[in-house]
Amino acid sequence: MCHKAVIFDLFGTLVNSFTRREYDQVNAQMAAAVSVPYPEFWQLMGETYHDSCLGRYTSYEDLVSDVCCRAGVQANQTQITQAATFHYEFIANAIVPEPEVLQALDKLKQTGHRLGLISDCGPSVPLLFPKSPLARFIDVPVFSCEERIKKPASAIYHRICQRLEMDPQECIYVGDGSSQELTGAAVIGMLPVLKRIDLRDVYDSHRPEVEGWRGSAVDEIKELCDMRF
Repeated sequence: MCHKAVIFDLFGTLVNSFTRREYDQVNAQMAAAVSVPYPEFWQLMGETYHDSCLGRYTSYEDLVSDVCCRAGVQANQTQITQAATFHYEFIANAIVPEPEVLQALDKLKQTGHRLGLISDCGPSVPLLFPKSPLARFIDVPVFSCEERIKKPASAIYHRICQRLEMDPQECIYVGDGSSQELTGAAVIGMLPVLKRIDLRDVYDSHRPEVEGWRGSAVDEIKELCDMRF
């Protein structure tokens, strides 16, 4: 591998996908905690996702409070804290990778590669990421809610290259194709690699760039260690 850095997406790439089946259960728990009807809570959570990823909310409690306000429900702080706790517990478990992923990252580090991360996410992910086993392998993590930029905007890719002290042409970007992230990486000169996943139970199952993908692809992160770019 002649590239000097590998930059990863988080959900669906280094850790399992953010599945509807699992997270809808968390939404139901949060809705019950703040006494908002579940269908309305689910819809409002979807409406706030974009703002959450762009840093509108300083904490997940802040997001839950806003959802309650939009629903016309006056939840108290105890209810809001309980709802947020359900989310934090889910995320804390969700950002724990399989051992094989950690082994692959370790091998990439041993061969001299710098490792980066770009995640479109709300405030809970950067809060909890330092406790994830991934944290010790990732040299530069970049979170959209902190940068106030989302993929596929070129600025977020340029930002991580600057922090890694790499040119885009020296970087591989690996992701599951959400948010047109592979196209965004390619636009600035990175080499995009698709991480194939099952799209039957994700919130954004329609991903045109994945459906027509003709570039490099892997089924497992460990395959990167044996590829020659």
